[in-house]
Amino acid sequence: MKNLKTIIIGSSIAIGLLFACDQSEIKLTNPNQLSPETFFKSSAQLEAAVTASYAYLQDVGNYGRYQFYINDNIGGENYAAGNLEADKVQMINLDVDEANNGNNQYWDHNYKGIGRTNFVIDNEVNFENIDTSEISQRLGEVHFLRALYYFNIVTKYGEAPLVLSSIAIEGGTPKSSVSDIYAAIVTDLNFAANNLPTKVTQEQGRATSGAAWALLGKVLLQSGDADGAKTALAKVTGYSLVDDYRSNFTVAGEHNDESVFEVHYDESTGGGDSWNQDGKGNSETSFRAMEYSGWYNVKPSQDLLDEYEDGDTRYAANFYSIDDSDNGTMTNTSNNGANTFVSGGIGPDDNPAWRKYQNLDNRAAETTDSGINARVIRYADVLLMKAEAEIQSTGGVESVALGYLNQVRARASVNLPAISVVGKAAIMDAIVHERIVELAGEQSRYLDKQRLDGFSYLLPIPNIELSANTNL
Repeated sequence: MKNLKTIIIGSSIAIGLLFACDQSEIKLTNPNQLSPETFFKSSAQLEAAVTASYAYLQDVGNYGRYQFYINDNIGGENYAAGNLEADKVQMINLDVDEANNGNNQYWDHNYKGIGRTNFVIDNEVNFENIDTSEISQRLGEVHFLRALYYFNIVTKYGEAPLVLSSIAIEGGTPKSSVSDIYAAIVTDLNFAANNLPTKVTQEQGRATSGAAWALLGKVLLQSGDADGAKTALAKVTGYSLVDDYRSNFTVAGEHNDESVFEVHYDESTGGGDSWNQDGKGNSETSFRAMEYSGWYNVKPSQDLLDEYEDGDTRYAANFYSIDDSDNGTMTNTSNNGANTFVSGGIGPDDNPAWRKYQNLDNRAAETTDSGINARVIRYADVLLMKAEAEIQSTGGVESVALGYLNQVRARASVNLPAISVVGKAAIMDAIVHERIVELAGEQSRYLDKQRLDGFSYLLPIPNIELSANTNL
């Protein structure tokens, strides 16, 4: 079975060429030029178009760089430790402006991803010589991706243009309401969940029915529909927690039994234009490792560190430190034990640094090309969402909610005492705590604060859109 990492570059270039054709060239139907009317005539061509729709998840506007900065900085999980650039400092200070580079790239790459999915969906009429079962699966993939891109948009901007077609609107698409955007996301995910294969039969890296149900559960929770979320999350089956929590964030642990959906990276593809990725010719690597514990641009906030219970081994799994003063556990070695972090050697201060998603365990220094996949949804997240949906839903049962929560705490490498509190408020407090420590640095806290703490900060629509769209 082909690996998605090995084909996404070529597919992105091909579709990039297709999108680069201007309207006059398409009308002339130049036989030497790709066009929608001539492209979708084989399984391989449809696969290439769908594969290209994944590329903007990899790019710097998303999990290549700004997805983690926007979520972790605004969510309060980071503080500026090194030479952090001004656009990322704005995120920590909650004063992002329309010219912010990260804001511009995040908007741009999510909407370009949406554009690629619309291109495939709009051209279903042109599909030829392709089995109907494959068509259903490929359409399921792009509906899942469009939902994910739009979930990124609506949770960061609120009202925004809802573009569900490749047909251009003069002056640009005006804003749609948050409820309309969520309705479109839910429609896409229901389609995806009912047309995608399971993880057992799907190619690694591609969307599955389990991923669609899990994302639908997350979306419904975020929009306040706990009953709907409970129903969707009950359909996420065939996954389990792995014994070693830390292994979820290494190359060796990619696509394990806990993985629901990941964004692919591969260090062997380094050498492309990592800084200026735009959906084609990508190096398929992430800056996450270099920026978090190579340059030490950011470090985990003290509020985050203080959340860990004494003896919670996830502290040592998620952070490097030079002592065990925070919770009694620590990791202070790197490079297969050859190096030890001491005072003055763990960044610009002696505070703990990020270990999650880092390569330093087995190398002397980070590079700008990290091949560790970004875990978008893990089964631990699903269990904690199931706990939340249960206790928030009509007739929710406290013991059932605590059962989901305590599965996460009972992981072999964590093995913390079960929570046995009583009452909805106390159980919700326990769920919030568990999400903070389990999902630290996984771009979860910003959304959790919106949903559970009344956190209302949103990004401004960036100037690249304001200057181009006269209908905003």
